[in-house]
Amino acid sequence: MAEAISENNIPRGGVVCAVPSAGAATQTINLPGVKKGNMKEIISREIKRTMPGSQDVDFVYWQMLPEGNGRQQVYALTVPKNNVVGVVDACRAGRIALRGIELKPFALLRAVNCKDGIIVHGEVDSVEVVIVDRSFPALFRCISVKDASPDPEVASQNLLRELPFTIDYYNRSYRDAQLAPEVAVYLSGELALDPKLAMDITDKTGREVVAVEPGVECPPNFPLTQFLPNIGLMLREKW
Repeated sequence: MAEAISENNIPRGGVVCAVPSAGAATQTINLPGVKKGNMKEIISREIKRTMPGSQDVDFVYWQMLPEGNGRQQVYALTVPKNNVVGVVDACRAGRIALRGIELKPFALLRAVNCKDGIIVHGEVDSVEVVIVDRSFPALFRCISVKDASPDPEVASQNLLRELPFTIDYYNRSYRDAQLAPEVAVYLSGELALDPKLAMDITDKTGREVVAVEPGVECPPNFPLTQFLPNIGLMLREKW
């Protein structure tokens, strides 16, 4: 990174990055009839019960969601500390002033800006799948391509094998918020350059694959699909 920055005369300050969601987990927790005064304690206890990751291993975050159907819901997120520390250490070694880190699913969601959908960002070595419900990532997976020398064909086959499973798992786990048949797939990443992949996804899932409309004005012929996480980082208002 340090060499690339020096060779291209790029400023070393104000760097933001999106990291894969490997090992991270999310959960929507229902809290019926909870008094607000006890909220923090009860939420912490529920996160430990429903997301039994060690507090020494993960960073834990939560946020209240708008009440619906008489229920108070909490969006909880756990992120392995090593994922964040590794990026910080790499930037420090490269003398790069890191301004912020975000999980890739959140950057992708901001770039796509859909209320409901399935975002698939495919690279040669990994695939991010984000299932969006009510404009937030209800479930996401980082699928690594376990191949000594991964190539687009291997990665695409991995994507086509794992995507239907992920959708089915979500529908079985969230029976009160299942994906409607008309919910589309938004495809991005290096693998999206293969036009046949979109047709294969439709054959495997029965869902339409739609193009991502940029939320910002882009130069002509800008490779939006490849840089969708970067667009999402740019669109974040505060760092």
